[in-house]
Amino acid sequence: MAMMIPADVVHFTTEGEGAFYKFLEFVCKPDQDYTIWYSPDILNREPDFVVFRRDLGVIILEVKDWSLDQIEEADSKRFKIRKHRKIETNSNPLYQARRYQYNLKDKLRQQGKLISSHPDYKGKVRIPISHGAVFTNINKYDYQERTELNDVCPVEKLFFSDDIHPSSPFCCDETGESFWNELEKKFPPLFPCTLTEYDIDILKSLIYKNVKIEPPERDQINKYKDRKKRIKVLDNNQESIARQFNGGHRIITGPSGSGKTIILVHKAAFLLQYEPKIKTILFVCYNLTLVNYIKRLFDKKTV
Repeated sequence: MAMMIPADVVHFTTEGEGAFYKFLEFVCKPDQDYTIWYSPDILNREPDFVVFRRDLGVIILEVKDWSLDQIEEADSKRFKIRKHRKIETNSNPLYQARRYQYNLKDKLRQQGKLISSHPDYKGKVRIPISHGAVFTNINKYDYQERTELNDVCPVEKLFFSDDIHPSSPFCCDETGESFWNELEKKFPPLFPCTLTEYDIDILKSLIYKNVKIEPPERDQINKYKDRKKRIKVLDNNQESIARQFNGGHRIITGPSGSGKTIILVHKAAFLLQYEPKIKTILFVCYNLTLVNYIKRLFDKKTV
């Protein structure tokens, strides 16, 4: 199973997003090669999916549940969609995804640590970033029959209902190779993507702004000495736990130093940010030293 963040989403914005989430969860193999974020926050905008693979870069995908007969009119920026006898104007999903792509590039430039120093590419982002869209209720063949749509939203950058169907070639390939080949064909990286683990941590911290923490110094343990400039980021499993939407009781176990406290701090910050009904969170611990440490974590939390 691919690394999905959050790992256990109960409520999706649309049925199509839920279907595509399950599709990616199954076809993105080998599992360790992919990290997939659902509805992350990039400069206060939330693309539906961000897919990362080290040798491919980042792909931003926007999902639409429209049926073909709902599309009344389309151009490079707008789609007019019929809903309940009314015509609504929506962004062209490729145009929308491209704007998210520019937002992420801007965020990377502002941060400055993933910018090329090569003379030929100085000032440019070192990660290939592509964009595409998904029509979960439209068949590829039927879409191609509407040539005016293909002119403003090219099929080469799209996935369709027959692609994500359980009997599709992608879903029937247990190796994940056919899906990887499709991604490489639709979103070929314009330059080689070579990232260190530290680079990937920086990317993660930017895709989810509440992932980054500057750990406070703990004088009694030299754990954080000489690391003031080092970004502390949750690993994939920790981030997945912290970003889960589901309720109920949870027990987080692990040895000393495994990140249990940091996960809880992130979870609390996440709930306050994304659950408007929640106004107060009670954070209980067992001694005053830990109380002060947690307070400093919250004080240094980047949200």
